[in-house]
Amino acid sequence: MIFRNAQPTDANQLENFPIGDTRHDYLDEVTEIVQGLLQWRDDPTRNDLDRQVVVLTDDNHTIVAVAAHERIEHERLGPLTNHRYLMIAAIRHDHQRTGLGQLLIDSILNDLQQQGTQTIRWLVHPDNQPSIRFSRTAYPETDETQPPEDHPYIAFTITLN
Repeated sequence: MIFRNAQPTDANQLENFPIGDTRHDYLDEVTEIVQGLLQWRDDPTRNDLDRQVVVLTDDNHTIVAVAAHERIEHERLGPLTNHRYLMIAAIRHDHQRTGLGQLLIDSILNDLQQQGTQTIRWLVHPDNQPSIRFSRTAYPETDETQPPEDHPYIAFTITLN
């Protein structure tokens, strides 16, 4: 597997990224987000958020996992350099439950920790039980809350040492 920043040439693969069973609204949302990641990253009005899109590719250069993160923006202080929001992490349906999710997120955490990031936060829809179980199992040290401003989402925050 190769962990790298997404490139403009990845647009077609991201547009057609196979999430799998989309019977749930939260998976429709994931599909929509993945399809728009390069535009989201390249929004010139949000350069201050240092938006990043990363992918894992297999030996055939097929994207098997994708994630995106940005600086957290405080309503009074603006973007916080050392605090990130993991907007999405998605694994191709035919590669789910293989450890790639943890490999992807661990790679991001490692990179961000080396850059001086102190905390990383992500949200999970309460109906997305597989993602909740993954977050609790893979990262038991996370702080789990359900803040009213993020209702109905569950917030997970991990502090990096």
